[in-house]
Amino acid sequence: MTYKELQALIRVFKETDKFQFVYGDKTYTFNCYSEWGNGKKSFSVSGDEYWGRSMNVDKITTQYITLYDYNLMGQRSSFKLPIAQMTLV
Repeated sequence: MTYKELQALIRVFKETDKFQFVYGDKTYTFNCYSEWGNGKKSFSVSGDEYWGRSMNVDKITTQYITLYDYNLMGQRSSFKLPIAQMTLV
């Protein structure tokens, strides 16, 4: 997937819209979970192997989607998901 393809998808997203993609050998879901009145949207990425767990999208650059979450002790963890290695399902 390219950055332009990703932007075209999420530009038209409304709350609860989603798409699936493959990264590595696993399938994940990119989800719009909130849309604010000012046009800002909040996104998350989840995978079946996480039993409903998801990571929030911090930012999207031309190369990466930066994801984050917090564990039970409040420790933040993050991951840079390379857009070029994502394949739409």
